Amino acid sequence: MTSTALDDWTGSTTAFLTRQWRTAPRVYRTSPVPPLTVRDVDAAIRDPLLRTPHLALVRDGAPVPETDYTTSRTVNGTVLAGFADAGAILRGLREGCTLLLRNVEHWHAGVAALADRWQEALGRAVEGFVFVTPPGARGLAVHRDDADVLLLQIGGRKRWTVHPGPADGDWAPGAASNVGAPLLKDTLAEGDVLYIPRGFAHSATGDRGLSVHLSMTIREAGAQDAYAALQRLLLTGFTAQPRPLDDTALTAHVRRLTDRMRHALDELDPREVVTAARRARIRPRGTPSADDLTGLAARLDTPRDGSSPDGTGCPDRG
Repeated sequence: MTSTALDDWTGSTTAFLTRQWRTAPRVYRTSPVPPLTVRDVDAAIRDPLLRTPHLALVRDGAPVPETDYTTSRTVNGTVLAGFADAGAILRGLREGCTLLLRNVEHWHAGVAALADRWQEALGRAVEGFVFVTPPGARGLAVHRDDADVLLLQIGGRKRWTVHPGPADGDWAPGAASNVGAPLLKDTLAEGDVLYIPRGFAHSATGDRGLSVHLSMTIREAGAQDAYAALQRLLLTGFTAQPRPLDDTALTAHVRRLTDRMRHALDELDPREVVTAARRARIRPRGTPSADDLTGLAARLDTPRDGSSPDGTGCPDRG
């Protein structure tokens, strides 16, 4: 963990991780520079390529039918549904719906850069979600998230209530009941940051203006992730015939497999399994490149014999 990864949002990364992490919710009045703006969100819903499931409208915990806020397009003779209809989305907001933009790091460079920095520092998958809520509206009912959440209020105001987390590991994300007395009740204004520990039940209602906030979710590995990571680590380098021909061959394969796993378990550190399980949840977003079409075009315009494009035989040294 780099000592400054979350400083802009929490004031002190070290203090946040030692005093707040997985312990209790807290509001920070830090006013970090937002990685995206309300104008960026407006541009996104008007982008002709934005499509479900990257966007959704919800109201009081219930999804709005996609046909109410999306449109269809014909691409190469095929009718495709689910494209954002900006007019219908704005109408839905006026009527009390909440707009949810999922995995903003997939298409917004600023949020992607922030997610990458936090992933590298925390060793966990980080995703970005945007919520746009009109005054007095509530998009989601009281619920628990399977992630630690740091959210930044970008525009307007929103009232938050956060309840305690689950009593043990036998819980599920989603709508929650019997959540206990609130631990935190506060109204976030532009520039405020709220931390909600993983599993802590919470809800929010638009307060003033059009509330826009960015939620950066820090995903934790679960039991199934650990199990899959353990399998990978135990079998690294192990080769076998995929289809043994008879009982003798199959039994011999299983014997080699169990011997390999037994010896590997003796040497395996459980912390290595946890790290591998967390890292496995971090999905690459494609091959990074500093190149662009203009640069590629310029290089392809240079003759292969090294002469200049004008035929003088003098390569461009500039």
